[in-house]
Amino acid sequence: MTEIEIKAILDSEISDSLGYIETETTEARRKAIQYYNREGYGNEVEGRSTIVTGEVAEAVDGALPAIMRVFTQSDDAVRFEPNGPGDEEKAKQATEYCNWVFYRDNPGVMVMHTWFKDALLQKNGTVKVYWDEKEEVNTESYENLTQEELTILLSDEQYEVVEQDEFQVGEQPMPPTPEQMMLAQQTGQMPEPVMQPVMAYNVKVKKIEKKGKVVIENVPPEEFIISKKARDIATTPFCAHRKLVTRSDLIAMGYPEDVVNDLPTYEDLTFTPEKVARYTQGEQPLDRQSLDHSMQEIEVYECYIRMDEDGDGIAELRRIVYAGMEVLEDEEIDYVPFCSVCPIPMPHKFFGHSLADRTMDLQLIKSTITRQILDNLYLTNTPRVTAVEGQVNLDDLLTQAVGGVVRVKNSSAIGQLSVPPVASQSFPMLQYLDQIQEKRTGVSMASQGLDPNILQNTTATAVAAMQNAAASKVELMARMFAEGGVRDLFKNILHLLCKYQDKPRVVRLRGKYVSIDPREWDSSYDVTVNVGLGTGNRQEQMAMLAMVLQKQEQLLGAGGIGQTMVGLAQYRATLGRFIESAGFRDSSEFFREVTPEIEQALAAQAQQQQPDPNMQAMMAQLQAQIQADQARAQNEIQISQAKAQADIQLQREKAAAAIQLEREKAQASLQLKAAEFQTEAQLKAAKVSAEITGNVEIPGSY
Repeated sequence: MTEIEIKAILDSEISDSLGYIETETTEARRKAIQYYNREGYGNEVEGRSTIVTGEVAEAVDGALPAIMRVFTQSDDAVRFEPNGPGDEEKAKQATEYCNWVFYRDNPGVMVMHTWFKDALLQKNGTVKVYWDEKEEVNTESYENLTQEELTILLSDEQYEVVEQDEFQVGEQPMPPTPEQMMLAQQTGQMPEPVMQPVMAYNVKVKKIEKKGKVVIENVPPEEFIISKKARDIATTPFCAHRKLVTRSDLIAMGYPEDVVNDLPTYEDLTFTPEKVARYTQGEQPLDRQSLDHSMQEIEVYECYIRMDEDGDGIAELRRIVYAGMEVLEDEEIDYVPFCSVCPIPMPHKFFGHSLADRTMDLQLIKSTITRQILDNLYLTNTPRVTAVEGQVNLDDLLTQAVGGVVRVKNSSAIGQLSVPPVASQSFPMLQYLDQIQEKRTGVSMASQGLDPNILQNTTATAVAAMQNAAASKVELMARMFAEGGVRDLFKNILHLLCKYQDKPRVVRLRGKYVSIDPREWDSSYDVTVNVGLGTGNRQEQMAMLAMVLQKQEQLLGAGGIGQTMVGLAQYRATLGRFIESAGFRDSSEFFREVTPEIEQALAAQAQQQQPDPNMQAMMAQLQAQIQADQARAQNEIQISQAKAQADIQLQREKAAAAIQLEREKAQASLQLKAAEFQTEAQLKAAKVSAEITGNVEIPGSY
């Protein structure tokens, strides 16, 4: 296939692709950005309310945190499954390293945020993943190097001498040659030593170090074009990344300088509808070309196209860099670096629907109703007035002053136009529109934070049911993201690491430094996206994991390590999940990893420590005998204690009876003595009375 034919095919595919020229898709994306930014609709009237409500922003910003939490609540966004026996450790290492590349080598969270927000707002979000290899050039200077030191320095292939100065610093004798040694043995005399100069070197070297890594970057929607026949990126016959690149960068990429300098400059990409809508007036980053020729930007198409370039009748996937009717690069490639996600995919079609598509009409309606409510409120608070012509001083009437005077010739010359309030009739309509939005998007008050009024007279089960129902659509979007773009992204990361990383790399994983060499892996590992859907919120996950830990501990305690359905590695994995669910990113800070070797050693040790079955039987019999003797002794002790208790009780009763008898005797003796004392007292009283009577003389008795 000639170069002219290749250019003709590329021009045809580019001009017929989605996103190259303004279509309904590009117009919808432009409109979505304007609605998200709450820009005016163009129907505003001066002097009337121009408020714009934010239903599009509420839907997008309401769904994004829930989706981000699904993918970032664990250290591992995806897991690679082993293809066969013996691949478990390699698949685990691939999982940890690919996630490390995504989150550490690249700003994974920010990439994911922009990726998902593009999809929620502009139908599809796209990222590009590729291997970027750069040469870092550092200049170093060394002084007073010896010949040996210089040889060691230049033995490293990374160093290239730029400048070198040689100078003499002294002399030293040359070692004798073999002939001189033989002559000295024959004559018995050593020849005079020959002096040689000692040289030193000042060198300036250039160190060229090649560094390669996987790069993940977001592609703005207007920069990605794809064939109209495409249903997905993997099977599309054509797609391309359309971007603006400076002449300087193109030359640095290795393209011929004379070709690059002759390329024309175009500004079509600068003024695409989406890009114009994204920036306000005056914020356009590239509204004119630079006066510096090297900094002028060229519109470059990095095309991935299937074509039969070699004429064998089978179309191969090729990467062609095309700019200004010039093919800068043409190579065969084995993967397409783009990954796309769509929140609401349409079957048999590449572009689906976004949350903005579902809410733009509602935002327009709510904005219109809210404007009418505010206009009505303005007219109610400051109503229009009527004035009889010639009976009112219009200058006084038009002057708005507190306590001002309006001169009139007739008291009835001024009147007010009554405006009935309509807010009470409009608010139910606004609530109805909110309900429609919740049904369309799945973003509701229940998913963003409950209104306290919702909990009144509502059971916990009913509240949980409302939350689950509201989150079902958002969870479906997250599942579409997981099974679509996220899975493809990590497959491409694994593919690039296995293909291009040609030496081990030391990185810190799980709290320790390990050497990673992807050349030992299989690039066809199955990918499982760890989105955590259907497992409840964090509290529910921790409660479930706590129950699993309890069951595992019971099984391990009953049968020991290696003797039950639970292994030590499984128990460690559950502990790790529990720690991660609690919000800690690295569980290795709390528990060490359990390798298969450690688990096998512990199981063997536990097996060796198990006693002989016969000894176990004898020990059981002896234990039973000891328990029987203990029971018999305990019984005898209880009988003795009962007898002693009975004797003590009997003695107590006898003592109490004796005490009671003595008490009664004392009481009787006391009563007897009291009676005797009373009788004696009465006798003495009678005697004294008789004596007194005998001594008294009665007059007239003589």
